[in-house]
Amino acid sequence: MTSQSETPSNKKSTFPWSIVYFVGAVIYTAFAGWLFAESSPLAWVCIISAPLGFYFAWGAWKQEKQNKGGA
Repeated sequence: MTSQSETPSNKKSTFPWSIVYFVGAVIYTAFAGWLFAESSPLAWVCIISAPLGFYFAWGAWKQEKQNKGGA
C-alpha cells in the first residue's frame, strides 16, 4: 500500500508567476533609476537584473498560456 505522500500529483500550478516576475522587474527598474540618480554602483546590479525579470515573466506567461490552452 502506498501512502498519500507517495502518489504523484497531477495538479497544475495556478499561481500567477508571470505577475510576480513582472512586478519584481518593475521594482528593480525603478530602484536602478533611483540608484543611478544617487550615483551608486549598486545601480548596475539592478539594471542588469531587471531585464532578467522581464525575460522570466515572459517565459512564465508563455507557460501559463500553454497550460490553459492544453487543459
